[in-house]
Amino acid sequence: MLQDFLSLTAKSVRHRPLRSWLTVLGIVLAVMLVVAIFALGSGMQNLLSKTLQMFGSDLIIVYPGKETNPFTSLIGGQRFKESDLMALEHISGVEIVGPADVSSMNVEYNGEKQSTMVHGISWKALRTIFEQSQGARLSEGAWPTQDDSNEVVLGSLSASKLFKTPVRIGDDIIIRSKHMRVAGILASLGNQSDDNSFYLSLSMFHQLSGKGPGAISAFVKAEPGADIAIVSQEIKYQLLQQETVRDFSVITPSRANQLVGSILGIIESALLMIAMMSLVVGAVGIMNTMYTSVLERTKHIGIMKAVGATNDAIMSLFLIESGMIGLIGGLLGVVLGITLAWGIGLLAEGLGIDGLFSFAALDFFAFFVVLIVTFVTGILAGLLPARAAAHMEPAEALRYE
Repeated sequence: MLQDFLSLTAKSVRHRPLRSWLTVLGIVLAVMLVVAIFALGSGMQNLLSKTLQMFGSDLIIVYPGKETNPFTSLIGGQRFKESDLMALEHISGVEIVGPADVSSMNVEYNGEKQSTMVHGISWKALRTIFEQSQGARLSEGAWPTQDDSNEVVLGSLSASKLFKTPVRIGDDIIIRSKHMRVAGILASLGNQSDDNSFYLSLSMFHQLSGKGPGAISAFVKAEPGADIAIVSQEIKYQLLQQETVRDFSVITPSRANQLVGSILGIIESALLMIAMMSLVVGAVGIMNTMYTSVLERTKHIGIMKAVGATNDAIMSLFLIESGMIGLIGGLLGVVLGITLAWGIGLLAEGLGIDGLFSFAALDFFAFFVVLIVTFVTGILAGLLPARAAAHMEPAEALRYE
């Protein structure tokens, strides 16, 4: 019996290929999005965790704005006084404080001009934070020691890829019309944004950026063995005494992990809501297709009833058909979703972001659940049309034109 139903379902789909595939497409798009989210979710989590680990477990970040919405204050241009930030070094448990700033600047090398991100922070703080908290080293050259010197340190990609000709130690680079000597080139930090950056002392950054005194943020390195939570509370208390920036955030590594998890959760929830809405639209498409199928096959339904087909048999036939449409859409959606995630992973690798997608991290049980959901969705969408077909009167169905 089931084999006969499947055979009739396949013939029905082949008889109306365009309409059937358009109906399947609605399910495919919804499932593809869900599967891509599942496939990339763990990779995004691992990638962000690795990025946070680069900051080290002893590093605290201070910036303007509330944790819930720091970007408003950043865009608004709030800046700390350097003296207020440097006063944090007197807190017990703080080893070094590095007021920092960043801006996009035009740079020129061998007559070629490019725009890149330039970071400003004292050389002592930058070297201490990079080497002790991030495990970063210079691949070439040496760290500058004088903050008033015309020297610059380049990220690995900015030295090798930014210009047609790779930059070497001792070369002359023009940053906003000022000649700077390349003192060092960093080994890769594993983060494309940092590897594409230029690094100056904060005092030189002020001269070139035109932003004036102050800093947009600060990196605070705690002493070995210090309690990060206590140190961060002391920093908050100290900064409450200053009046330049009223709203600010003090982020510890553990708090950063919590914020990242919350942000990822919100993004995934929003995307899943969109996917669910797409699935509902797909279900409506299946229902519309099945109602149309019932009308087109009214005479066939009458003939089947005339030769002894029961209401349950008629209903089962249409439910299997609608369920198969949902299942086919689910299968194609799973395949295309994995393909989409794999393509995004390849694109990310090309941009220097590794580990976003891995076949080993795929949760095939979740994909199986997705297929069950699409099959059940198809059946539920076809329930009313199948019921309408099952309750047709044979005589009226045979007279239908």
